[in-house]
Amino acid sequence: MANIFITGGAGFIGSRVVEKFVSHGHKVTVYDTFKQYILPRVTDTPTNLLSRLRHVINEIDVIQGDTLNKDYLRRTLNKVKPDIIIHMASLPLASVAIEHSEDAFNSILKSTVNIMEVMRDFSHRSKLVYISSSMVYGDFEVDSVTEESKTKPKDIYGSLKLAGEVIVNGYHERYGLSSVIIRPTAVYGPYDANQRVLYKFLRNALNNLPIIVHGDGSIPIDFTFVEDTANGILLAALNPKANGEIFNIARGEARSLNNAIEIIRSHFGSLEIKYADVPSHVPKRGSLDITKAKEVLDFKPSYSLEEGIKVYLDHLKNYVI
Repeated sequence: MANIFITGGAGFIGSRVVEKFVSHGHKVTVYDTFKQYILPRVTDTPTNLLSRLRHVINEIDVIQGDTLNKDYLRRTLNKVKPDIIIHMASLPLASVAIEHSEDAFNSILKSTVNIMEVMRDFSHRSKLVYISSSMVYGDFEVDSVTEESKTKPKDIYGSLKLAGEVIVNGYHERYGLSSVIIRPTAVYGPYDANQRVLYKFLRNALNNLPIIVHGDGSIPIDFTFVEDTANGILLAALNPKANGEIFNIARGEARSLNNAIEIIRSHFGSLEIKYADVPSHVPKRGSLDITKAKEVLDFKPSYSLEEGIKVYLDHLKNYVI
């Protein structure tokens, strides 16, 4: 049994990662500010962030804390003495980072430095799992990017996530700190309060409102169901072969926005579609090659887009008005 410390563990993805570790018999501490960057709609999924942890709340320790408060972070980490730190606490969306660039810098970059500075002084061995983003690739130059593909982010969020990777690698090389870097992409599923694209599509469909598509609908996105993302993070954290490595964690199969709309249409019948311009910060996207994760971690994503949308829709039917 490993002792797991998860920053941002009450978040959309973090809460699923918590459940994964608990279900595998590990001791879990959640460290979270319980801050929301997107104002939720009144009728949406319950906004109490602890509700995401309701299935495991009696099996974990929950600490309200900020990774920017270095003294409290140090005291907490030295008390918990984790074997593995899953660092997920950060501003969650590229679109939010554009307007709140200082918050993005602090929550993504400064928090990572704080954690690694504390780890330098640990009297025990510990591993950091840094959750980065596919936004580090910027415009995909090929249909399917590998971990070796060029990184050239075109927005604040991707730039800061990539800077975090450089910092993590620097501490790994200079101080021998164990670390793993994860690049997830286009995560969707129940209890996402950040209003990502599939949430908006499904919410509007449920309310008989037009679905707003940026571009002509041909943009390919590697939509990844949250359960698969969480499982990939679990596997990378526990596998000793992952130390010092970077992994794409995704479905590994890009689907167009029009594909997603057709799947949603199969549940509703007719839908009204409206088209809008693509925001300038949105990169050209595609698939993430997950060959490395499959071979090293035995990562096997389970949810096709058809299956994931059905689960997500069944969930939203209980909340969205």
